[in-house]
Amino acid sequence: MGKKDTVTKKYMEDNATFADVFNFLIYDERQVIKPEQLKAVDTTEIALPYGGKNELVSIQKLRDVAKLVVAMEDENAAYCLLAVENQSEIHEAMPPKNMLYDAIDYVAQVDDISKAHIQNGDKPKTSSDYLSGFYRSDKLLPVITLTLYFGANK
Repeated sequence: MGKKDTVTKKYMEDNATFADVFNFLIYDERQVIKPEQLKAVDTTEIALPYGGKNELVSIQKLRDVAKLVVAMEDENAAYCLLAVENQSEIHEAMPPKNMLYDAIDYVAQVDDISKAHIQNGDKPKTSSDYLSGFYRSDKLLPVITLTLYFGANK
């Protein structure tokens, strides 16, 4: 990791700064996300997609900063995974890179929910429930990834 990456990562790990970025870019500067609502999460992303001949191919990616936010909405708790990718140079392939990070997060959530159903002894109600282990009533945490450019070029 380069010196620029270390500095920007440290900067974005601060809950107040992290909340300010999301409030500015997503909520038009309204203070919706509060620093005390943020909890740091593991930034390691691992997926095991199938390769050739039914072999598993592991993919490991490291996000720059990721935090779980727990916010109250209409008397209900709303959970969301927020992530930031810092860039000091222009990276033309950031959209697919972020899509991969987000997809890995969603797949991990499905796997965790499926394992919980097995551990709890839940019986699938439909063939879809049985095949995926993910039931129609299950919910995924939304994942929002922002890319912040700290470079000098337009």
